[in-house]
Formats: sequence, C-alpha cells, structure tokens
Amino acid sequence: MGKLTNILLIGATGSIGSVVLEAFQKDATFNLTILQRASSKSRLPDNLKIITIADSYPVDELTAAFHGQDVVINCMTTLSVKDQFRMVDAAIVAGVQRYVPSEYGLNNLRPDAQALNSVFENKGKVQEYLRAKADEGQIEWMSISCGMWLKWAMNYDFLGMHVREQRFVFWDDGTGYFSCTTEENTAAGLLQALKVPEETKNMNVLLSDFAITQKQLLEAIERIQGVTYKTETISSDKLIEEKQAAVRQGDGLATMALIETGFVTGKFGGHLEKEGVILNQKLGLPKRTIDEVVINALKAVGAL
Repeated sequence: MGKLTNILLIGATGSIGSVVLEAFQKDATFNLTILQRASSKSRLPDNLKIITIADSYPVDELTAAFHGQDVVINCMTTLSVKDQFRMVDAAIVAGVQRYVPSEYGLNNLRPDAQALNSVFENKGKVQEYLRAKADEGQIEWMSISCGMWLKWAMNYDFLGMHVREQRFVFWDDGTGYFSCTTEENTAAGLLQALKVPEETKNMNVLLSDFAITQKQLLEAIERIQGVTYKTETISSDKLIEEKQAAVRQGDGLATMALIETGFVTGKFGGHLEKEGVILNQKLGLPKRTIDEVVINALKAVGAL
C-alpha cells in the first residue's frame, strides 16, 4: 500500500469538519480538496481547492468529485448520515482507496445502540455496508470513535449540562462512565491514523482523552466555577420509553434525547475503554485533563 496523499473532505464547515480542516491545513503531508454543496453560504479560505456539488449529492457528481482521491473523509452532520450509502458506492466507482464515514461517536456496531435511535442505527448500517464492501476487496475503511466532545456538549446543553442556568440533570445515579475526546485530538487522531495506513486499515480507531461520569463532571464544573448547581434526576429507562414513543409520533427532537442517553449512561458503547484499545498514545496525541477540558469549555460558552 502506498501513502494516502490525496484527501477529499465532506462537511468542512461543521462542528468537527472545521477542526479537521484546520488540522489538515497545518500539515503539508496531504493534498486537500473540499466538497461543498451549491447552497452553502459558508466561506472557506480562498487557497483551498473546492469542488461544488448539487445539494442532493447526485451519484455522477460524487463519482467525478472523488476521482483521483486516495481518501474520502466524511464529517457531515449526524442527521444526514444516510446519504453515505451512495457516497460509498461513488467512492468505489471512482477508485478511492479508503472511506472514512461520519462516525465520531460511540460503538455504533452494537445492536443495543442501533436499537436505541435512528442515528446510531444509520451510522451502524453504514459501517456494516462498508465492511461488506471491504470484505469483497472493493474499498477499505477507517472510522473514528471518540466518545463525546465536552465543549460541543456544553454549548448545546448536552450530557445533562445546562451551564447557562447553572442546572444539571443526572441520568439515573449519574455514575455511568462515558469517554470524552477534545475536537482537536479527534482531528489530530484522524490525521495521524492516515499516516500509518497499514496499521489503521479496516479499523475503528478508538480515541479517548478520559472517561468520566456525570457526577465527576458536575464536581469539576462546580469547583472550577465556584458555584453550586441545581440538580435533578431522570430515569433512563423511562426516558427511552417516552422518547422512542415520541419519535414514532414524528417528534424529531426526541432523537437527540435518545442520542444523549446513548452517550451519558455509558451502557450503549459510549465507554470506549470497554470497547477496545484506545489509540491516543500510539498516535502521539497530547494528554488532556478533565479540568483543562472543562475550563476551555466553560470559557467557550462564556461561563468563566
């Protein structure tokens, strides 16, 4: 296998895509191309090679865009992951060597995760599809599971954190462990993994700066801010039952609560240390402490 040099990035202006873009721009190892939808209003640096594509991602346009690329990295939004089936097909036709799906979460191959909500299910099905194509020798894959981004989670009142209201919601007793990785280490891990292609071929690369419980997270937030939060407790079993019923009634927001539950309880593959070997050290990623990450997240949301 030769070096993976030509990289095409999808979703370069999203929450993780923008961080991935920054990491690749600082590294001269790779030739980067960005795929951008025609309706996108996001401004990208003028020095980048950009291919514009119709919003519906037509297969013929995808195939043309992917031609000559060694790797397609997908960072598209969580709720659009189903579009990836035809992206994988287009990558195969275009002769792409490796496809990196929009993953960046927990272990979506677990049946209990897929049963919890449609996003985990779709991500899992994309992974299964890729594995089948790899088994046939048509393409290789690599995915990144990194647990939760605390800065993103704090900004979106996720994981029970409602920092602007100084309120915290525990799932059950708040002692389930879930893995966390910074956005920067997620992007760096992805980039470094592509530099060792033989070692990361057809592999779910597990990244985790640390695993933490909600109780530990709240303790760090309160100590760093010097305040005491109002707390409440919800039953994960009851919440899952209610939100799955709401999804069946067409409530799209209920899916986000089920995604949150998948991570925060640690029961559905979100505690990555239990799912396999964490590769942060092997990939040379800087160590991150809980306090350091919480301080940066609090600053980012204007709470410190």
